Amino acid sequence: MWQLKIEDPSGETRFLPLRGEMTVGKGETCAIPLRDPVAPREAALLWPSPNTGDNSLRKSLSPFWIRIPEGSPSCLLGDLSVREAQLPAGLPIKIGETRITVQAADHELKQPSQPSSVRNWSTRSESGTRLLWMAKKAAATPLSLYLAGETGTGKEVLAHLLHAWSERASGPFVPLHCGALALSLAESELFGHVKGAFTGAIHQRPGALMQAHNGTLFLDEVGDLPMDIQVKLLRFLENGEIRPVGADHVSRADVRILCATHHPLEQLVAEGKFRRDLYYRLASVTLAIPPLRTRPEDIEMLALKFASELGRGLSPRAMLRLKAHAWPGNVRELRHAVERASGLASPFEPILSEEAFDFLLTPNNVAATPSLELGAPILSLHEMERVLILKALRLSHGNRGAAAKILGVARSTLFEMIKRHKIVGPKNMEPYLDS
Repeated sequence: MWQLKIEDPSGETRFLPLRGEMTVGKGETCAIPLRDPVAPREAALLWPSPNTGDNSLRKSLSPFWIRIPEGSPSCLLGDLSVREAQLPAGLPIKIGETRITVQAADHELKQPSQPSSVRNWSTRSESGTRLLWMAKKAAATPLSLYLAGETGTGKEVLAHLLHAWSERASGPFVPLHCGALALSLAESELFGHVKGAFTGAIHQRPGALMQAHNGTLFLDEVGDLPMDIQVKLLRFLENGEIRPVGADHVSRADVRILCATHHPLEQLVAEGKFRRDLYYRLASVTLAIPPLRTRPEDIEMLALKFASELGRGLSPRAMLRLKAHAWPGNVRELRHAVERASGLASPFEPILSEEAFDFLLTPNNVAATPSLELGAPILSLHEMERVLILKALRLSHGNRGAAAKILGVARSTLFEMIKRHKIVGPKNMEPYLDS
């Protein structure tokens, strides 16, 4: 089975199955309708080759051909202008302002199904999909799990999902933000207290561990727990015993622990701020959530999702602006950016333009505040290269020859770099206008 991935000028992405001969265009009779004001009424004809079966094809080719009818402009296959050709699988063709890609129906990695009872951890990226499969496998074990990732990557959403996938799904899920606990109340919040244990303790109160009995306790920012509380938490993990503040006896609870931090626990252990033995008990399995800036497919998918929830769309140039941003706050920052742009835009503008996101990365505020460009304290060399390419393209208004001069590389080298980083921009639009 083959399908078409259609990327509309509005930023929307559609998928249509390919079956037999199909016409492409704006005409009412076209089997593949284009939502493109500059596309011809009859832009192209797609048909499967009768002489080539799927099994005999090279993996780089699809069984489909394209032909441009007389009177219609040629389409672009990569950088080539063509009127008839066999279509490679996965290489976009451009008709008007629309990008169309022929791909196998199972082109994207299949993802594990997520329970409808919890909020989904949404992704289209390969790294995100692999994380979900690892999470589902880990959820089926009784092991404690450590969720490592930057602020805003959706650690609590993933924690809810892990609980829903586990055998404890029918039990309670109790989140506790350790960084928000007052030092004087941290032990009471975690282990509970009896009446009269301290001033103001007028009732007996079960702590988070007892509340999560037969379920899951999610300790967010666990690295902020005081050292003496870390010792007591380690004791619980070893024997399941809970001694509430002021109590003369111990209780027992059966709890699965999930924990998360945005500062690496290994670093806190090395600095002597977190017990090494507790780290080993909590991090039986570590799930590292990749930052949003390394998942450009997810930036597009999530931005469209957030905009749709607000009754808005995104222009192609607005999408390019979003993909160029480093997103130090990850998904949380992206959601807030779309909400802010939508809130300040005119109610009569259903499509958010590039100007609606002027508060994000621009050449001017990058020069004034370099930290905006970096986004995170440290970027990998691969991420830094992408940032520099995007900045050069913006400063050159999309002229790739000028961008290559800014970077000090050959034009052909820049093309290879753009392809490697999957940086896409319409050639007849800023900011990635070809020279």
